[in-house]
Amino acid sequence: MRLLPSVMKLWTFQSAELENLLDKVEVVYAEWQLTPVNWRLAYVWMAAEMERHGIELNGHAPVWAWHSCGKWFAPPTVGTAMSLLTDYQLLNGMVTIEMEVPDELCLLSSYARFNELLDEVIDFGTIRHPEAHYEMFSLPLELDMDEIQAVIPCINKDWILEIRPIDIKPGKDDY
Repeated sequence: MRLLPSVMKLWTFQSAELENLLDKVEVVYAEWQLTPVNWRLAYVWMAAEMERHGIELNGHAPVWAWHSCGKWFAPPTVGTAMSLLTDYQLLNGMVTIEMEVPDELCLLSSYARFNELLDEVIDFGTIRHPEAHYEMFSLPLELDMDEIQAVIPCINKDWILEIRPIDIKPGKDDY
């Protein structure tokens, strides 16, 4: 009997341009020059954590995705998108990509705890005590007043279940 690989359902917000790119290539990687400069140190730290957990990035930046929003295995909501995406992104087109990603390529963590790391990077320009942030990976992860994020090394066309446009108008609180 051959066992099928275990996969994790994830959702990621991406530029609508990515859908056109996936018509031309099988795998899309995140490039460091496209990561927010003021958050880059936190992204570099997360990339190192991925490598430490055996997920190879081969010089690329991590791709952020959602595992559980509000309840276990629930996709991100309109509220999630509104809190993360800028008016510029919304005006230029964003999509939600639903995927099934091999478990061994996913590093799950607490979204709230990662935001604490981001705050430290923004406030101090450094990560003063990196070991203090390892708790974001502690299992079992809890959803109490938190959400579970995932970082993955790329977006593979074979993982994609559905791509949906995000239709939120800047300055509005609904869609």
